[in-house]
Amino acid sequence: METTISGSRNANITEQKQSGTNSRNTVRQRIWQRITLLIVLGYEGLGALAGGSLLVAEPDGRLMDMPVEIMHGVFNDFLIPGLILFGLGILNTTAFISVLRRSRIDWLLAGLGLGGLAIWFIVEIAILQEFHWLHAMWGFPVVAGCLAILPLIFSRWSALRSSPVS
Repeated sequence: METTISGSRNANITEQKQSGTNSRNTVRQRIWQRITLLIVLGYEGLGALAGGSLLVAEPDGRLMDMPVEIMHGVFNDFLIPGLILFGLGILNTTAFISVLRRSRIDWLLAGLGLGGLAIWFIVEIAILQEFHWLHAMWGFPVVAGCLAILPLIFSRWSALRSSPVS
């Protein structure tokens, strides 16, 4: 009898691995997606913390060799953009730790962090009125991270929808 139970349990686990689901029939994030997400969150988080710090430290932009004029009068200096960027750095670093620890809200923090950066880049390109090669260097990883987070979001969303309401 134990052999049958063990055998069916192993068959079930094998079936789940092949289909990419877990015991609750929710989509599982594959290891390469998790690693990609962690790399992107770490890279973007540290970059935003560093860039935001430099803009707040010297709002005239000289530490990053950027004249205020590139913002076409939308902001008087880089203080507000620097604070926003620093806040996004905190959010993405927190999301990194959350995903690393597999917390219950990892999908939410990662989604907010990467979504915030996506909005940041769209607004930045609109304000600067140009696409710079640095936008690709920092923006394309955000797109990769957004793709890597989708299974995590679907998994958590499915788990929330299927849990009984008390």
